[in-house]
Amino acid sequence: MFRIASLSILLLLTSTALRADDPSPAAPLMKLLQSGRLPAERVGTVVEMVCQKGNAKDLAYVFEQLQKPAALKPAVRLKVVELLIDAAVVRKVKPAGDLAALKLLLTDATEPRLKLAAMKLASVWKVKEISPELRALAKNDKTEALLRAAAIDGLANIGDEKCMATLAEIASRGEVMSGRILAVAGLARINLEEAVEQAAAVYAELTPKDDPAPLIDAILSRKNGAEKLAVALGGVKFSKEVAKITLRYMYSIGRSDEGLSNLLSKAADIAVDAPPPSQPEVLKIAAEVMAKGDAARGEKVFRREDVNCLKCHSIARAGGQVGPELTALGSISPPEYIVNSILNPTLNVKEQYVTKVILTADGEVVTGIVIDRNDERVRLRDASGKPITIATGDIESEKDGPSLMPQGLTKFLTHDEFLDLARFITELGRPGPYAIRTAPTMQRWRLLKSPSPEITSEVPNVEHFRQYVLELSADDWLPLYGTARGPLPLADVAAALKPNTVAYLQGEIEVSQAGDLLLEMKSPAPTPLWLDAAPFEKPTNLTLPLTAGRHKLTLRLELPSDLPADASLNVELKRPTDSGIQFDVVGGQ
Repeated sequence: MFRIASLSILLLLTSTALRADDPSPAAPLMKLLQSGRLPAERVGTVVEMVCQKGNAKDLAYVFEQLQKPAALKPAVRLKVVELLIDAAVVRKVKPAGDLAALKLLLTDATEPRLKLAAMKLASVWKVKEISPELRALAKNDKTEALLRAAAIDGLANIGDEKCMATLAEIASRGEVMSGRILAVAGLARINLEEAVEQAAAVYAELTPKDDPAPLIDAILSRKNGAEKLAVALGGVKFSKEVAKITLRYMYSIGRSDEGLSNLLSKAADIAVDAPPPSQPEVLKIAAEVMAKGDAARGEKVFRREDVNCLKCHSIARAGGQVGPELTALGSISPPEYIVNSILNPTLNVKEQYVTKVILTADGEVVTGIVIDRNDERVRLRDASGKPITIATGDIESEKDGPSLMPQGLTKFLTHDEFLDLARFITELGRPGPYAIRTAPTMQRWRLLKSPSPEITSEVPNVEHFRQYVLELSADDWLPLYGTARGPLPLADVAAALKPNTVAYLQGEIEVSQAGDLLLEMKSPAPTPLWLDAAPFEKPTNLTLPLTAGRHKLTLRLELPSDLPADASLNVELKRPTDSGIQFDVVGGQ
């Protein structure tokens, strides 16, 4: 059997096959892929490179392999679908030939994640032959939530009369409110005027238990969407609680459009946005912060879901990446600067946090901070931290935008809560309880949203752990963050996990030089631990031999019914004196 140690050598040996007039830059890769001599462990890498460089003919071959369950490993099949989506969005390249064969993946009940990804691919490719299946899934209130959202998204992308009629029917007569909200969001991409009319009808029936976020996201992302929605909502009555929920969400995504904000503020019985304070007023408020503010209470305000500071800002590099890192802010900035930054966020925006507002050719408005860009595409990070890719050819206009922290965010706080919040931020990095920590601590966690019964009823075996934990996608996990001092409050875990009581928490370690690493854990309950796929039953004080690369640290925690209010989990990582390991605890969102 043909074997070779390095893919780069193999590419070098086959590069001579590429003629100057060959239309595909992926021709050598295709020869490797079709030769049958490629080692199995290299197939995924080569397929990925073909998807990134190949033409329509090359992608047709990859698509053909995707339809054969035995041709590619399950993880590779899932990755291929994601890469085909990227090729269609960024390079505008789709496989040559009949794309309706995608139906085979949509009917594969054995791979639910692949089915969901395939539905997203059908949406991007706008495969009209699949619209009957999408319509059936979208109209069925019993369809699993993620699949239904993907089906509705597909109908919006295809956008023909039948698809639009289906969305309008669900929006106006659907029995489940979450489906109606998704349908209005889909309509917004096809017909904004009808979408805002349907949105008004939906708002007349919304309750505080309903989540309007998809509807708000979709309408506000359309040109003049906020203004049109304000006009439509002005003609209906909806509850104070619904208005407050909508307003909070709107501000959490960096939007404070005046007309819509004022209408919702009035409906929620909240004061409209006050003008920024003058400099004498700022100095007076700063003095009151230092005299009356309480940092411990302020951290609780900072971590509150409705205020959502962690969505944009990080402490000890754990948290949002669209606003300044706050770990040492109090030690380098006077109180009046911090007060002014909170009350007037557009005043001093640093260059790396200047936003771009991009209008696409189909009327979508995207606001975010540029991650990177090249000739083919620009990648932005929006206020929620989500990366968004826009093909350069789809950009109609681009301009600088406002701060992603909207003016008036403190309207949701009482005066005392604001004083406490500002005091907490002023204490960050100063000597005392909020000083910069020297011991590396697992600060950014991922919580498995809906753990399967196979791993909640008992500690899973290796195969179940791989299938139901390690191989899950990022969408299956929810971010949670430790406090400024390091520990993760287990009350936050319990609140996010309800009604489940078995939590799977995952952190990551990046190792640049191999060696032993000492793990010290404090937990109120027995906590089995896995390093990647290797289990450890008693991980309280554990020495881990780590190779170079990124490693996943996963904990299984059974939360007792009488969980103390102050219970927390703390994991510190230390380098033993005789170890040469070089590592970093992975932060971010």
